[in-house]
Amino acid sequence: MTPAIEFREVTKVYRRRLRGEEIAALTNVSFEVAPAEVCAFLGPNGAGKTTSISILMGFIYADYGEIRVLGYPPGDVRAKQGIGFLPENFAFYKYMTARKLLKFHAQLAGLAPGETEELIPKLIEKVKLSGYEGLKIGKYSRGMVQRLGIAQALISNPQLVVLDEPTSGLDPAGRKDVRDTILALKAEGKTVFLSSHILSEVEQICDRVIIVNRGRLVRAGTLREMLGTSEQAEIVVDKAPEQLEPILAGLGAKISRDAARTVITAASCHKREIAEMLWNAGSDVISMQPARNSLEELFFQLIGDGGNPA
Repeated sequence: MTPAIEFREVTKVYRRRLRGEEIAALTNVSFEVAPAEVCAFLGPNGAGKTTSISILMGFIYADYGEIRVLGYPPGDVRAKQGIGFLPENFAFYKYMTARKLLKFHAQLAGLAPGETEELIPKLIEKVKLSGYEGLKIGKYSRGMVQRLGIAQALISNPQLVVLDEPTSGLDPAGRKDVRDTILALKAEGKTVFLSSHILSEVEQICDRVIIVNRGRLVRAGTLREMLGTSEQAEIVVDKAPEQLEPILAGLGAKISRDAARTVITAASCHKREIAEMLWNAGSDVISMQPARNSLEELFFQLIGDGGNPA
């Protein structure tokens, strides 16, 4: 199966000829993204994410290496026809309505008028702008403009959707809508390649993670491979009697509480002993499962505290 995106030993150097300086934006970067995957592209500021996206979109060219997008060189018309793109910083004509803007982009994509009239209402509904399609974009909130941007990225029914900070400016409900839209695209068999600084949200929807830093690939793989499971167990109970705390501490367990439950994290070799102890003390054991690292924890382990995933 042909990967949706292929980077092979890609290198890009920016040259300041007047100063005689060379800045390596990417150095021997290699990764693949399979069809129908949601892939998160992560890294701190200056890591090379924007350069990589610009190369795969065909906006700039790599100095060395091989790139394929949907099986074609970046910039090839056949590749462009299969890509929908939402940049991080974009602007629409404020005097246009959503309906007119999407019609304009449909014409740029070469869609037939009859197809456009049927498609636009569906896209507006998909991004939850129904009822606002006749309002001028200048009166939209930032979140509404962001959702409209996603609609224009989907106008040509692309195989590959590239989203740079798709939840920027959205409230929690809006971010959930975007996550749901991304998962719906995956269910339709589309590939989503996204950059985001909200790692907890990325973890909920992505299949694959690529992390870059200072122009080099740091780690790439499926989310399952990247996070794996630790040798710790997580036991969730309704309550943990205070008299058990010294015993649990002696077993190396950590306890965290909120209003609804108590979570106990301990070495897997002690999980049965602890569960039976809690049960005998009258606690209701809600769940018990291997503890898993979080994407945020992994990111800062690889990048360090100075890394900002923006």
